[in-house]
Amino acid sequence: MPGVLCRAAAVLFAAATLTGCGITDTDARPAGQPAQGGLTENSSRLLRLYFVTPEGTWPVSRPAPAGDRLQQAMNALLDGPTAAERDRGLITRLPSATRPVRAKVTKGRVELRLPWLVRDLPHVAVSQLVCTAATAQALGANPVIDVFEPGMAGDPWPVRCDGSGSAVPAEQGASS
Repeated sequence: MPGVLCRAAAVLFAAATLTGCGITDTDARPAGQPAQGGLTENSSRLLRLYFVTPEGTWPVSRPAPAGDRLQQAMNALLDGPTAAERDRGLITRLPSATRPVRAKVTKGRVELRLPWLVRDLPHVAVSQLVCTAATAQALGANPVIDVFEPGMAGDPWPVRCDGSGSAVPAEQGASS
């Protein structure tokens, strides 16, 4: 008889274990309205700047005073992260510059004139510049950024900001 009781107890224990924790599946339930606020495509009161984390570039939003948002964004990027942004681990990989980065919109593209040679910059620094320029003006999705270096003769380097916040050749980033 003790063997029968042990087997019955084992079967009951197994059945209880297999039934789970007693929580049944539920269907999706409404959770309210989506989150609102932050930087939007039509936002004329914010700048989006790209700084650096160990994982790559990271966008931050800052208030934008009236005026040329594109040049303001480039100037703010060169000023580097604020104390609060540094406390969050954000840095810049852009070197100091004796001349400013100049940016303007020409024929639906951004002209970015650098005070450094691209080959002398880390890739993430180029991404900071390109992605900040790409989001500073309402030029539509994924604008082309024409990069000019000092003393450059000929055509600029056409690049875009891809979905991960990296500068890529314009033809590569066209579908991002």
